[in-house]
Amino acid sequence: MFLGKVKQNIIVLAVSNLIIGLIEFIFNMYLSRIFGAEGLGLLSLVSPINCLFLSFMTEGLVVTISKISAKHQHFRNYAEMDVSIKISTAFSFLWSLFLVGVVFLTAKPIATWFLGDSSLTYTILATCPLMILMSISNIVKGHFLGLAKIKVPSAINISEKILRFPILYCLIKFCLNKTSFPPVTLIYLCYAIGEMQSVLFLMIYYKKTKPKVPPLKMKFELVGSTLKPLIKGATPICLTQCLMEFVNAFSSVIVKSRLCSIGYTAAEALTLMGKYKGMVFPLMNYPMILVASTCSIVVPKISTMMATGKSYHGNRLIHRALLTALAIGMLTGIIFWFLADEMGMFFYKRNDLTWMIRLAGLCAPLLYVTGTTTSLMISIGQEAQSFRNSLFQQLLLLICLIIFTGIPSLNIYGYIVAIAISNIVLLIRNMHSLNLHRSAQTSS
Repeated sequence: MFLGKVKQNIIVLAVSNLIIGLIEFIFNMYLSRIFGAEGLGLLSLVSPINCLFLSFMTEGLVVTISKISAKHQHFRNYAEMDVSIKISTAFSFLWSLFLVGVVFLTAKPIATWFLGDSSLTYTILATCPLMILMSISNIVKGHFLGLAKIKVPSAINISEKILRFPILYCLIKFCLNKTSFPPVTLIYLCYAIGEMQSVLFLMIYYKKTKPKVPPLKMKFELVGSTLKPLIKGATPICLTQCLMEFVNAFSSVIVKSRLCSIGYTAAEALTLMGKYKGMVFPLMNYPMILVASTCSIVVPKISTMMATGKSYHGNRLIHRALLTALAIGMLTGIIFWFLADEMGMFFYKRNDLTWMIRLAGLCAPLLYVTGTTTSLMISIGQEAQSFRNSLFQQLLLLICLIIFTGIPSLNIYGYIVAIAISNIVLLIRNMHSLNLHRSAQTSS
């Protein structure tokens, strides 16, 4: 009965996320038509920097607050739940304001010295309003995820993604070639405007659905007891994601430099990066939505099971999540291998993406299962170990990028080789940690 409810929630979230992913994928195709491969290559340079700042603010909050809300609901502590949301939202908002100040101080040096283009300062600064809005929306989204109330928030998320098209169209019509900042800056302004309506509707839905219970008086002890598990749970996840985004940003610079060192011009290097990171990579990420949907539902459930002594059901759910990720990855690999030509032409009107798509498909089972193990480690409270494993993997990735992308016969394909090697190592380390935890649960 319980696992049946979990399956139902996974299906609902998976369908909504597939719709969202499809909209985002079409949006990415729209960007490729507007900015071209070289424009997407430029976006791949600055995007990791902006994602890094966003990760400092947002990563870890959604999954951690979902675990906290799930436990409050299990024990029917509705008043404490409401206080947790209010305190967490206030903390997240203040933290975002601090990070906005950091962005203002560091945007120009990063754009000038690290990216080599001072005009990209505006693109980095465009993250600021998005950070402030996401500080609110991520707490509320995590809360509803923990309670398995996903239909209305998913509908709100879908509407936000649909609105991106008319918003970006208007921004391009009125701002493109009429301002001094790079055109890719408009993308982040578009995201911020869409997030604004998302925050508004999420807050309205929260007000309507929160239980009618006598409110608790706000005390200093409550603030401490709320922020301690939030910070403790979110910090390792945040550091892991920030590490990944930092390496992503650094890897873009490394790949461009290594490609130039073997004879490619800067424009050709950006075009190759745009093909892989801006076209093929989003293709591979689309089926990952199914895996992420599964993890989003099972992480708070497994966490609650382990906390309430239902380790058998928790381990069973872990096993099923891994099998689901493997099945999705294998199906993706088969489709990518046999339909690579058709996919390149259908989605991007290009016939030079075939082997990139095929090799990306071969990596799909590995990446999907590895990503699932990382989420499962969070569900059993192994966030710190997950961070250590990811740190080792990201350092290995950088070393492999320097080695393989500098080989002329590999060039951009060295990126795929580096990702495969580093993720194999991460999978081995994560599975070892999960097996140790299962053995400890069995013996106890």
